[in-house]
Formats: sequence, structure tokens, C-alpha cells
Amino acid sequence: MLKVLKYFGLAIVPLIFTACTVSYSFTGASIPIEAKTFTVRKIDNVAPTINPTLANDMQLALIDRMLTQTRLNSVDFNGDLIYDITITDYDVKPISISGGEQSVASENRLTIRVKVKFDNRYDPESSFERTFSQYADYTSDSNFSDVESGLVQTIIEQLTEDIFNASVVNW
Repeated sequence: MLKVLKYFGLAIVPLIFTACTVSYSFTGASIPIEAKTFTVRKIDNVAPTINPTLANDMQLALIDRMLTQTRLNSVDFNGDLIYDITITDYDVKPISISGGEQSVASENRLTIRVKVKFDNRYDPESSFERTFSQYADYTSDSNFSDVESGLVQTIIEQLTEDIFNASVVNW
């Protein structure tokens, strides 16, 4: 009996030590167990074309994703995980041209590009600085101002998923 307890103890000790280093969740997030908070700093918008609500909408979307898919709490300053984001591009371009001599765009593409600096206080190896870009297409017979809000929302969802995956899912 003593021998069985000895082997059981030897098997359980490594599990205890590995369980103390990383926390896992059903979302696939891998966050150091010591981390309790995150900060999404006010997002700067330096794109040549500015959507006045984009920075605030994106900040709220990332905060919401972190709150609903991790165990972390949001703090205004000095979180254990810090997101510093700058919107660098907000651009509409034609992508599909149709017609002969009088060519016209049949589809357009809204692209949003952001630069993200992510700092992880407890796992500096996972910190990064990189650019993320997403887009959404719409037909040229649509008025951009009529479809802009929906396109922006779609792109924000895609960008926040990319940022979340890169920072806490390590994809």
C-alpha cells in the first residue's frame, strides 16, 4: 500500500507543477495563471480616412471578447496583458471591374489595417508587435454610406478574433 501511495505521489507532483504555469479554457485561451488583468489602451486612429467611431467600437469589441472568453478583468492602466493598437488604414478600393470601353467597378472592398503592440507581463516571449488587416466587399450599386456600418462591424469582429488568437490562443 505504501508503495502505491509513493508512485501516486510521484505521478501527481508533476501535474501540480504544470497546472500552476498555464491556464486553459474552452475557448482555447492559454494565459499565464498569474495574469489577472488586461488593458486595452485608447486606440489611436492615424488612417488617412477616418471613421469617427471606429477606434471606440474596436476598443469595446476587444474588451468584450477578453471579458467573455477569458477569466481576466479589464483595468484602465497597467494590466498584466496590454494591448496598444493604432488604426493605420481605412481604405475603399474597386476590386472587380466589368464592362468594355466604359469599365466600371462592380465590387468594392473596404480594408481596415491595424498595428498591434501586445505586452504580456508574465510571458514576455508571447509579446509581439505586428499588423493585422481584414476586409469586406460590397457591390458598387450599393451606396457606401448605407453599407459602411455593417462592413465595419464585420471587419471589427474579424480583427478582434485575429488579435485575440494571436495574443492569448497563440495561433
